[in-house]
Amino acid sequence: MKERMNQLESVVAQQDNTIQQLHDEMFRQQQDISRLLRRVEALESRIGELDASEEVAGDEKPPHW
Repeated sequence: MKERMNQLESVVAQQDNTIQQLHDEMFRQQQDISRLLRRVEALESRIGELDASEEVAGDEKPPHW
């Protein structure tokens, strides 16, 4: 009976460790996702600015004409 209790305590300790590792990884992934979303938003903004400047420049003739 004592050995069975020790085995169960060992299993619970391993499960607690696994849960903590999964929590830490999920937290790290959420930070990565947030960082990547900010970068995507910044890139979308820059692309929007480039599109706006191309519309103006698209009406002008190149300097070699």
